[in-house]
Amino acid sequence: MGCIVNGPGEMADADYGYVGAGRGKISLYKQKVCVEKNIPEEQAVEKLLELIRADETTKPASEH
Repeated sequence: MGCIVNGPGEMADADYGYVGAGRGKISLYKQKVCVEKNIPEEQAVEKLLELIRADETTKPASEH
């Protein structure tokens, strides 16, 4: 979602996403927080899904 310059601002209202971090790399965000940097772009979607799945398993049942 977005580019290295504007991406973090664009992520402000999103729960999860990723932003370009340079040629062939992305940074993974959870809301406004960068949780992982310089992920190869071919791993971006899987890493994003792993983050979402991990959060789902740690949420209290009342939040599902």
